[in-house]
Amino acid sequence: MRKRRAPSGCRHDRPRRGTSPAARYRPDRNRTPSSAPYDARVAYAGVSPSALPTTLPYRLWGRLFRLVSRLLSRFTCDPLPDLGGRPVVFVANHTSFSDVFYAVAVLSDWRYPARCLVRYSYFRPAIVGRWLRTLLCVPAGGGGTDAVTDGVEILKAGWPIAVMVEGRIVPPDQRAADGMGEFRDGFIAIARKADAAIVPITLHNADRVWPSGSWPRLPFRGRPKVTVKVGTPFATDGLVDSEVMAEARSQMAEMLATS
Repeated sequence: MRKRRAPSGCRHDRPRRGTSPAARYRPDRNRTPSSAPYDARVAYAGVSPSALPTTLPYRLWGRLFRLVSRLLSRFTCDPLPDLGGRPVVFVANHTSFSDVFYAVAVLSDWRYPARCLVRYSYFRPAIVGRWLRTLLCVPAGGGGTDAVTDGVEILKAGWPIAVMVEGRIVPPDQRAADGMGEFRDGFIAIARKADAAIVPITLHNADRVWPSGSWPRLPFRGRPKVTVKVGTPFATDGLVDSEVMAEARSQMAEMLATS
């Protein structure tokens, strides 16, 4: 009797217990574009986006979120920049639960499925945890794991990661004059240990679609303009932590001011 072949792609839906995030979310390196040799770090740098292995559920959720984002807002997004073949840490501001929808909509449209580090407690409800894993999110910061270690292992496995740099949804009354809350520095340690480039990203007006502490707003009075902007990739080489933090915040503040 012939054995049934396992489907190709990422086997992330049911991660094995006791394995590291890198092992749980390792790309399927057997999936190659045409006859060219597959190099995850080149593919994930935007050089060969057609090589990115994604699952059908992830692509379907991406299409749904793109549709929803256009129904609820006038949504625009910058293209993926050339990342030069380096591992990548995306850092973004966090103003709303709708950030998840816009992030997956953008990443799936780029065919660049970054692993989003999400607070461990959100995975405790079984249904929510399974859904987040379908979106390729990774639990971090709890359950005996360290977010920096998890992020480095995922990057070394060939995946880009995305971090909400404030670590929480920041309500309007808790934001500084530049429109953001206090940054956490974990992304700097991740980028240094994995020799990764940092790419600042801003989501502007996402909280007008789903305000903090409220239900999503239906666009009865017109759709708000939601903009996703992508900054200039930069490395941590030769910079101290305060300079890395200042560069990321400066780029993000400028993008928010011009959105």
